[in-house]
Amino acid sequence: MSAALAVLVLFQWLGSLLCQYLWLDLPAPLVGMLLLLALLTLCPTLLVFLDRVSNLLIQHLSLMFIPPSVGAFFLSGAIYQQFPSLLASIVFSTMATILFMAVLIRFLPNATQDKSQ
Repeated sequence: MSAALAVLVLFQWLGSLLCQYLWLDLPAPLVGMLLLLALLTLCPTLLVFLDRVSNLLIQHLSLMFIPPSVGAFFLSGAIYQQFPSLLASIVFSTMATILFMAVLIRFLPNATQDKSQ
């Protein structure tokens, strides 16, 4: 399990290195996930190796929101000043996500059918 976690951290580190040295304007964890996706596409046997630790991280994802929540508590004055822009970005990103998923579901009708048929 610790080896699988080390692989995930390694890919986040590789994403950081690529963003730093290639001057990419993408988030480093995103670049690391794209590299990991490319590796898992080429070598799907690694998916079994990473499955357990990935599911464990996803199950405890809510713990990742504790530090930003504590930071928001101590920066409440600044957050109240920026509340309209925060609210607008949350509303528009939620609407864009719903719209994107509706278009995706519409154009991928076979994805919702049962695979056993």
